[in-house]
Amino acid sequence: MLLPVYLVCDLSASMKGGGRVQALQDALTALRDSVWLNPVISDTCRIGVLGFAGSAWTVVPLCDVAALDELPALTTAGLTNYGSAFRLLRETIEGDVAQLAGDGFRVWRPIVFFVSDGEPTDTRELWRAELARLVDPGFPVRPEIVAFAVGEAAAGTLSEIATARCFAATDGTAVQEAIAGIGDMVIRSVVASGTGGGPMIPPTPPDGFEEVDLL
Repeated sequence: MLLPVYLVCDLSASMKGGGRVQALQDALTALRDSVWLNPVISDTCRIGVLGFAGSAWTVVPLCDVAALDELPALTTAGLTNYGSAFRLLRETIEGDVAQLAGDGFRVWRPIVFFVSDGEPTDTRELWRAELARLVDPGFPVRPEIVAFAVGEAAAGTLSEIATARCFAATDGTAVQEAIAGIGDMVIRSVVASGTGGGPMIPPTPPDGFEEVDLL
């Protein structure tokens, strides 16, 4: 069986400063390199990356990232529209799972790592409606969401989004350091899932984070 793994990254204007977007770029590169070093992951996992700001877009389509010689450069712009991210994520999951099934694969429900450094700029009513569609029990390939709050993102908001685990950066942890910790946890999860034969989320928080109860 294949496990789809998605990184959904806040690329709003606030991510531009303080080395934040470069830390995220470095984390993606480290993830790709880890898959190179663990070939079994290519047999069991596919990884995709979505970005969002005022709108959402595909950064890396779901693929075997070990086959990528280069990763696209991340760019930042605009607002922090959570609803557009959830909408695109559901559409992407539907299309990807249909494609994988058409290719003869059985597919686990996806794991999503959602990272934000700010509060949503779309209304609560709008983004919660899109989130409800994404995690609807009637959606057979609804994802398990692990959410990370860094910078100005409120842990309470992210704990509403997470369905599996939620983590908030502790006071005094610089955002770029927090992003590096997130990257390490994603790598550990992908390696464990790829070698263990099913979805795995490491039990301990990343460095510089504390776990937050889900709402």
